[in-house]
Amino acid sequence: MERERKKLRLNPLLITMNITGILCLICCIMILVLILSGNQTKEPAKDAMALEPGRTYTAEEVDALIAEAKSEGNEEGKEDIKEDIKNAYTNGTGIVHELRLLFPNDIVFYNNGKYQFVPISDTIPARTYDPAGLVVNERNEMEYQVNGQTESVKGIDLSRYQGEVDWALVAADGVDYAMIRIGIRGYGTGEIVLDDTFDANMTGALQNDIDVGAYFFTQAISEEEAIAEANAVIEALAPYKVTYPIAIDVEDVNDSAARTANLTPEQRTDYVIVFCETLKAAGYTPMIYGNLKSFCDMLDMERLNDYEKWFAFYDTYVYFPYEISMWQYTDSGVVNGIEGNVDLNITFTRKWGQ
Repeated sequence: MERERKKLRLNPLLITMNITGILCLICCIMILVLILSGNQTKEPAKDAMALEPGRTYTAEEVDALIAEAKSEGNEEGKEDIKEDIKNAYTNGTGIVHELRLLFPNDIVFYNNGKYQFVPISDTIPARTYDPAGLVVNERNEMEYQVNGQTESVKGIDLSRYQGEVDWALVAADGVDYAMIRIGIRGYGTGEIVLDDTFDANMTGALQNDIDVGAYFFTQAISEEEAIAEANAVIEALAPYKVTYPIAIDVEDVNDSAARTANLTPEQRTDYVIVFCETLKAAGYTPMIYGNLKSFCDMLDMERLNDYEKWFAFYDTYVYFPYEISMWQYTDSGVVNGIEGNVDLNITFTRKWGQ
């Protein structure tokens, strides 16, 4: 008995550490549950999130899902999850990174104050590039390498916001291609407006042996408007030798008064297809530009397998399970000949151009 009492007196620190560890794990789970249930926006707990089509999850069900994910591993695996949660906060990667680890069969992104979960489709072509081949080079730019050899091609995209460009310096800085904005349709007025630097940029790039593609920001709300946008693009491109794709830029303008605010994904996809098919009939390679919200919330990707994808995701990796042809990886690039920042892109192979 004396020995047992002595042992108890020697272990209060160990007991305290165990209790602290358990409390930390409970806190982490509670944080995840609160976020997933929408409590961070002070909405009722009954406002559950959709994790798969046709079903929503309450806070209790999310709690059970997390518990199930943890129970599938051993004790070491549980500790790994705790460590990931801690790192998500201390390293600034945020909770969305942790959710993506916990739900590998979904595409997870933040959308309108909530986290959205979209099941990965097996009817959309999966990526064929090896993510391990994405590297940051000595210029702090992204490259795609195969067996240590660079396979990617460096490009930029730009518009009137980059001002006057010295294209000779751009070419000397290693830029192989440029995606140049043709114009926009206003999200309020609906008027098609051509970019006032388009002709100068196309001419300057081509004169310096930089391959060119182009893009147009759509706000079409009918098939007729989509055709009108495509025809405006075709007319603007007529004087130039275009070797790269022509992209339709699909983005959320985050304005409830926008003329496209009430479009369904089916309607928007209809208009994108009409735009792309009109370009294809004119001899151009159509492409669709967008981010996670564009492709996973605004469009029906399963209907767009025939078209090239240009994906915007600003990091040193690509969070997207599907095939893409072009990756816009930063909007803070620096290129000689351009004042201020510019978007940087890579294609994964020399698919177009010289």
